[in-house]
Order: sequence, then structure tokens, then C-alpha cells
Amino acid sequence: MNCKVALSIDKIAVKKSFSKAARHYDQFAQLQRDIGVQLLNTVNKQDYKRILDLGCGTGYFSEKILHRYPQSHINCLDLCDAMLAQVAKKRLVNVTCQQGDIDNLPIDYDRFDLIFSNLVLQWSEDLCACLKQLKGRLSEGGKLHFSTLLTGTLNELTQAWRTVDQSPHTNSFLDIDTISEYLQQCGFSQLSIKTETRIVHYDNVIAVMRALKGVGANHVHGHQKGKLNGRKLIKQLEKGYQPFLNGSGQLNLTYQVCYVEAQK
Repeated sequence: MNCKVALSIDKIAVKKSFSKAARHYDQFAQLQRDIGVQLLNTVNKQDYKRILDLGCGTGYFSEKILHRYPQSHINCLDLCDAMLAQVAKKRLVNVTCQQGDIDNLPIDYDRFDLIFSNLVLQWSEDLCACLKQLKGRLSEGGKLHFSTLLTGTLNELTQAWRTVDQSPHTNSFLDIDTISEYLQQCGFSQLSIKTETRIVHYDNVIAVMRALKGVGANHVHGHQKGKLNGRKLIKQLEKGYQPFLNGSGQLNLTYQVCYVEAQK
């Protein structure tokens, strides 16, 4: 399989970032919930016996999936133990929680009729290999439904940071053609790929940064945090953000979203 070069992602740092966000994640995750609802609406209501919620976070969608498929057993997998602790607090029946990496699924996992994954696969080091692994964990005819972010996401913040320095302060994302190519290389059938643009509005730069930190998405691959901070930094970022103000004087932040339905 001719996959492209994998990314270098510090999974320990990613885990640490999401661990810090776990207890207050749901307070900041409205965008993630909105996208997840859209994703869940693409899942048909056939009888799924075994379901994997890949990168389940606090279990917000695990609970919704269980409500829709009450006779199913759901495996909740997340890189972060602190997130799984939030799932446990929900006391969901027919749910098993396990800590694990999307790029290295636990070897004792069985086959699943449905794999659901909302805004997680952008954290894969090698999406092509990850998708191949997920296909191998599907039962014959099983479905994979996932959402992920595309190139152009966080563009306004990326451009604002470039007025400060040339270090990477936001992550890069794959384009739709690459994701489509990977899915085809993995041999999925009945592919459905849809995209949309979502724009979130914030009152100021601090609100933008707080929102990203609140959902643990402030880790940047390959970037060591420097000492530039405080009032001077905020002023520089606000100046860099001026071209991206909307008519109400708020700051736009764009998310390019991809929704995929694939069958084994």
C-alpha cells in the first residue's frame, strides 16, 4: 500500500493536553457536539451488535449511540485515562472502556459492526495505516463513520500567528483528495465523503485560545512552546487577526470538516 510519509506526533504530549481538558471538556465542546450530531445522523438505524466509539472523549456520543442502539455493546477507546474516567461517571450499561491509541488498537479487540469516530482521526500519525487497521477490525459489511478536519482549518489563527513569528502555532491537516485516496487504497466500498465549512465567532483572541485549550486541541505537533506571552503577545495577535473580523467586530475561526461513511 503506497501511503505517504507519516506525521511525527508526540502522543504523550497529546495525552497530557487532553487530560488537562477532561473535566471541563464538555463546557467548551459545542462545535465538537454539533459536528458529532451531524455525523451520527449519517448512521442508519440497522441493528449493530458491536460498536466501537473510537476516541470517545467524555462519552457524550457513546451515550447517544447507546440510546439509539440499546441492545448493542459499545467499546469506548480513548488515549486519555482522564477522559475515560468521565465516561465511567455516566454509569452506562453494555459499555466497556479501554485506554488505547488509534494508531495501535488493542490486540484483544474483536470485530465491530460499526466504528464511530468524531473529530479524532486528525490525531493519527499515519492515517492510511490507521484506516487499514480500522477496516481489519470491522465485521464483513461493517460500517465506518468518521468526521475529521481538513486543510484550511484554523486558517485565521494560523495567519494571525505568522505576524508574530514563523514557528508553527497551529496544526496542519490533510486535504480531501488525500483522505479519499487513502480510503480507496484501503479497499473500502460504498464510500460517501461530504465536506462543509463551519465558522465560529469569538469576541477576542483570548476567547479563541481559551476555546482551543478547553477541548485539549492546543497541542501543536513539533512545536516547543516559547516564552512569548502576556499582553504584548495578545496585542500582536489581535493586530494580525484584524483582516478576519466579521461585520460585528468578532473574530472568525474556520473549520473545514469532512464526513466519511465507508463499508468493508
